[in-house]
Amino acid sequence: MIKHLNTVWLVVVAMILGMIVIYPEWLTRESISQLLNQLGSMALIIYVLMSLTRSLLLIPCTPFVLAGAISFPQWPFLVFAISLAGVVVGAFLVYSFPSFGSYDSLLEEKYPEKIANLKSKMQHKNAFWFVVGWSFFPLVPTDAVCYVAGVAKMSLKKMLTALLLGELPLVAMYVFLGAEIGEWLRI
Repeated sequence: MIKHLNTVWLVVVAMILGMIVIYPEWLTRESISQLLNQLGSMALIIYVLMSLTRSLLLIPCTPFVLAGAISFPQWPFLVFAISLAGVVVGAFLVYSFPSFGSYDSLLEEKYPEKIANLKSKMQHKNAFWFVVGWSFFPLVPTDAVCYVAGVAKMSLKKMLTALLLGELPLVAMYVFLGAEIGEWLRI
């Protein structure tokens, strides 16, 4: 069974991603928030688990951050901390275990030119600032730059520091604006 773990995991990820393509409304901030609200007292624990494991399915953190801000408006700093922990855990997993779930093959096959371009940027002296900028830009997958940083042998500490510098303002904006939007929608 261990021999086929990557294959099983890849099939599970493909099935979940297929379901998300078929039913994109499952991955909106509203649907995640609604699910959390239905869970009652277990909602915060489930939210923490979802935030920490979402990168295993290559799901962006944005819907989870916004859903947390809407679901837990009374605890914006806790949602902020959970969201950043999710970003760091996700980055660490993608950086440290690029072949887990065959993500390396998936990314290399799907985006060969982009991965090659990213690798060359990771070899440059400005790689740190490249990761900061990439992490700050909300329309690109942060997991991709973390994967390439790992493959290019950028130090984990340097990559995580750059990632946090880029993600901090973005996550803060999502959390605090998300809470405001959530309050406005409850009127």
